[in-house]
Amino acid sequence: MSAVLAALSTGVAPAADAAPPAAPEVLDCAVKAAVTFSPPLSADPQAITMAVDGTASGCTDSLDGPTAVTGGTVAATLRFGTLSCSPATPPALAPDSSATFTWNLKDGTQATSTVTDIAIVEVDGSGTLTGTVTDSSSRLAGQKLTALVDVTSDQPLVDNCVDVLLGTGRPIADSTLTADISFS
Repeated sequence: MSAVLAALSTGVAPAADAAPPAAPEVLDCAVKAAVTFSPPLSADPQAITMAVDGTASGCTDSLDGPTAVTGGTVAATLRFGTLSCSPATPPALAPDSSATFTWNLKDGTQATSTVTDIAIVEVDGSGTLTGTVTDSSSRLAGQKLTALVDVTSDQPLVDNCVDVLLGTGRPIADSTLTADISFS
């Protein structure tokens, strides 16, 4: 009230109350992707590039309306300084790993999210991957990605790695990945 009285007496309008910040968009999807290890994953710790190429589906977007995400694709390059089938070798993800999501929107247009600052905690072929969407992305800028990841091949990756470690299996060149992802 005193701000209104002061404004009337001075002829200056009172400052408007600032609008509350918008709630961040929350997006959840399921990802299924092909994975290629280069060089193939073996018993020996080595630098490996893991290429991921797949689709995001079953998306639930807190943003409603024509620009809500309905699905999309993902292409990622994860570079490991050290990776092997040996559980004694924890994965060492290099800082230049990234993922790009191309989102299909309800209105028929597309948007992109590029994820950097990727980190992973792996346990027996599954784990949690986290990252941050770059500020220059057209969707979800600044949001955090959390992905619960499971990497399999013709049987669970851990079983294939056991074969590799025992010398009864070949190094693993390709595999599949499923993940439940969330941006918030």
